[in-house]
Amino acid sequence: MSSATVNDFFQAITSSGTSKDDLNIIYDSVQKFSEVTSKNKDVKVFLSNDIYPAESKIDVIKDVIGEKQQAINFFKTIIDFGILNDLIDSSEFFLKKIRSILSKVKVKVVVSSLNQRKEEIVRKGLEEIWGTDLEIDFFIDEDIIGGVILQVEDKFFDGSISGKLKQINNII
Repeated sequence: MSSATVNDFFQAITSSGTSKDDLNIIYDSVQKFSEVTSKNKDVKVFLSNDIYPAESKIDVIKDVIGEKQQAINFFKTIIDFGILNDLIDSSEFFLKKIRSILSKVKVKVVVSSLNQRKEEIVRKGLEEIWGTDLEIDFFIDEDIIGGVILQVEDKFFDGSISGKLKQINNII
């Protein structure tokens, strides 16, 4: 993937008067698209194959993401730029770019157990640090014993008991 092409593309969609609401629609659509193409090999193969016309690919994409015109225009542009395969192979890169434009932050939270109260406390603490426009996914891993592991975009924070034990073990 040519980073200049991708960066030029994102420069174009953000400076062309695209509203924040439209970008949110595009973001949600790329997320749906990514989920389907990562789970459904037939869809991925069809969309990746250059023998199929753009119109047929758009029809399949509409089946995946729905009929939101902003998103359809986005995918038409992706196809016109010739970077549909890049989107399929690197959707998280594209989602990260759009999150950056929208000032959203993706957070993966790993805890040993979870209830509604704990989720609320963690969510509130994260919002105090990174703001309220967070995309938070919670995961349970009993092996961490206690504490929390966070992945905030590309940054990793291990505040788990098992992580602290590993640190101590490495010192000894």
